[in-house]
Amino acid sequence: MSGSSYDKTIQFRAGAEKEAAELLDDIHIGGVNVSELARVGLVEMLRQSLDEQDEVAVYERYSRGEIDEDVARVLLGEKIERMEEEKASFETAMERDTSEFLADIDGE
Repeated sequence: MSGSSYDKTIQFRAGAEKEAAELLDDIHIGGVNVSELARVGLVEMLRQSLDEQDEVAVYERYSRGEIDEDVARVLLGEKIERMEEEKASFETAMERDTSEFLADIDGE
């Protein structure tokens, strides 16, 4: 994966963000799950960072079994189902006999 050294923990410097999370945890009844907030926020940002070409590349890798479905779902979410439907529709269209759709140019 492009030489990354990610392990199961992603760390970053959080100054004001950390203080804001701690404040929210203090004032919110029952506290907040900061890890869950971070995970959800990271998923949202990962999805927002993808352009259409990136999405296609992720889906193609997923289709070839190069990446796990969980990883593909983090990046694509429900788009996986739509992309599978579009792929199936395209494959069906490619298999159709198009000769019946050809117009008779000579009027015969």
